[in-house]
Amino acid sequence: MTPTDPKPDPLAAFRPTPRFWLGLALFAGALLVYPWLIDAALARFGVRPVAAALCVATAAGGLVRFGPRDGRRLELPRVPGFPAAIAALPLAALATGDLRWLVLVSAAVHLWLCLVFAASLREPVSLIERAARFMQPRAPEFIRSYCRKVTALFALLFAGNAAAIAWLVAAGAGDARRWFATAGVWLPLAAVSLVEYAVRKAWFRYYAGGLLDRVWAALLPAENTERGRRSLAHIRRARDEMRAAGYTPPGEARRR
Repeated sequence: MTPTDPKPDPLAAFRPTPRFWLGLALFAGALLVYPWLIDAALARFGVRPVAAALCVATAAGGLVRFGPRDGRRLELPRVPGFPAAIAALPLAALATGDLRWLVLVSAAVHLWLCLVFAASLREPVSLIERAARFMQPRAPEFIRSYCRKVTALFALLFAGNAAAIAWLVAAGAGDARRWFATAGVWLPLAAVSLVEYAVRKAWFRYYAGGLLDRVWAALLPAENTERGRRSLAHIRRARDEMRAAGYTPPGEARRR
């Protein structure tokens, strides 16, 4: 008996490609690095040169797409006026020479994220559930209510971030705005994300078999709760469906 290459399942968990990571890095860089660099760039080059550079970068970025090659897409709800409103801020700074338009970019990005999360709550599938099904198309239906609650929570967090940054810009509190936009916004987001991850694992006890899942399974066995047993039943059904369709479940080697 020798192992053969497993037949890939088109509904298997998403495996990020280098191209996907590059796109994610560019988005994260714009979100994380911009607040760190904008004040230094303004001090060194002035408002209009920085605004012009951002206009060029925005135009170039709109021509590049870094989605996955397997055709899987994470569809975002449309928010009227966005992200065009974000791109308009450097144009306003270029026209007026007012640096506040440029430091408001961070607030506009967080507002856009808030509206995207909130808009998805008007649809049957929330943004968090879309992300879950993007990563794992065989995700169970019983996650829907939980995903909607988490989506609402992150919408509120991004709304608070946007309001705080805009208020600090209007108040002229440069040092406080700089700290909040670079570090203050991410501390609560990181804390909430960690707590949400722990709550999700303890609530559903859905363990797909990765290293961390094995640790969680040892600490909180799925068999000990009704929700955990429901998760186990779903995983077994999903694996049976994969085998019936001729695919190899993760962690299983086919032999001949």
